[in-house]
Amino acid sequence: MKTSLSHLPQEKQDELQKLVSIIRANCDDVEMVILYGSYARGDYRPHDEFIPEERSRRLASDYDILAVTSKKAVSLDVALWEKISDICSKFNFSAAPRILTHDVEALNIKLAEAQYFFTDVKKEGIMIYDSSKFQLAERRLLTIKEEQRIMQDYFDEWFIKGAEPFFRMYEFCLDQNNIKHAAFCLHQTAEHAYKTVLLVFHKDCPRGHLLDQLGKDTEKIHDLMKNIFARIIEEDQDRFRLLEYAYIGGRYDPNYRITIRDLKILAEQVQKLLQITRKICEEKICSFS
Repeated sequence: MKTSLSHLPQEKQDELQKLVSIIRANCDDVEMVILYGSYARGDYRPHDEFIPEERSRRLASDYDILAVTSKKAVSLDVALWEKISDICSKFNFSAAPRILTHDVEALNIKLAEAQYFFTDVKKEGIMIYDSSKFQLAERRLLTIKEEQRIMQDYFDEWFIKGAEPFFRMYEFCLDQNNIKHAAFCLHQTAEHAYKTVLLVFHKDCPRGHLLDQLGKDTEKIHDLMKNIFARIIEEDQDRFRLLEYAYIGGRYDPNYRITIRDLKILAEQVQKLLQITRKICEEKICSFS
């Protein structure tokens, strides 16, 4: 794994080293601290890049930090990590720290199984502290049963606990006349459904939230994923663009508008996406029995 922060301005490097110091000063069980995400890759967007009215939309990049502990109980100590986050917030860093925690055993299981997200953390991340007591696992060959179990885990996490609850939340928000948040929840339903397909079939998916690109990626996997959203005439295309923008507009843009009629038309198409996603993913998982 990379260890150099030389691609970042000195101010950023100093802040990240201060973050490491805070974490280590308050938790003596930390074995590794890994910077991942946009600051590790170098494609970050700093807070001062945005005009004041844009800053409330949370478009600026965070310091994404993975703190790796030797003991599981420490990684799950909510009070401890809330305390550490509170201390970090008092320093007014130029980017907000977002700390994720895992114990080294659980992390290495996920790395050995080449699980989504963790593989990217190892490939793109930067080790900014290492006690040198542990090694990160290498990918290994999986049994058929393990492959099936991982597919099922992705389906459960992204579809059963993701896409379907987001659709129920859409229905609730619509019933409460909370139109903007209903649109956001409908976007998230579609995003989670698309990513379910990509993870079940390919064990990977893009980090982004663009439904158009996610749809094109899934169309390469299964023909049933084609033409789910009507985009033949300009009205259809405008409606889809409103759904696409709901990821940001539904939460942060005071000028975002979408009609109930458009929402209901989109919801019918999203329901079709849910039905197809369940069908093809369950068939794929069962094929490994």
